[in-house]
Amino acid sequence: MLSTSHSAEYKDCQKKNYQTGENIQKPSCVIDYSKSMGTVGKSDAIISTVSCTRKTLKWYKKFFFHLLDISIWNAYCLYKFNTKQNISMSEYHLALITELLRKYSESREYNSGTPSAYLSRFKERHFPALYSNDKTKRENPLRRCIVCSKDNKRRSTRYCCKQCNVGLCVVPCFEMYHTKQ
Repeated sequence: MLSTSHSAEYKDCQKKNYQTGENIQKPSCVIDYSKSMGTVGKSDAIISTVSCTRKTLKWYKKFFFHLLDISIWNAYCLYKFNTKQNISMSEYHLALITELLRKYSESREYNSGTPSAYLSRFKERHFPALYSNDKTKRENPLRRCIVCSKDNKRRSTRYCCKQCNVGLCVVPCFEMYHTKQ
């Protein structure tokens, strides 16, 4: 180890060699490092219970999510210090997610709220079209199928109904959406 603030001296740590009974000596920089690492080890253990890190091959994504976890931990510590409330990390994490969703979630209106607009999908003529989006750089942009989503299936499609402004699988969801309630 290299250190600019420690000398090369060895100090006794409070451990003994179990075979010989002699005191174990370590460099002073190692002893100082071990003393100060206690809080880091504790925070890593707590962060691991609510970690948002995902398996990925890209190291920078994993690093980003680790930094996000650390910033949430710091915010949690500041919250507890300022409010003097005894709240668990998982409760704080859930409250944070709820508040972020409440503040920044987009309301996605596929049909206007009027009953006549809702019923127009059964009366008017609708045709499937390829979905296009100027905001994405993808060559073939995808959209979630609204019928499959109601059946708790996660399915994306390249097709949509332009009149209804919803993503739909061509077969069988397009027909189901425009004929059945």
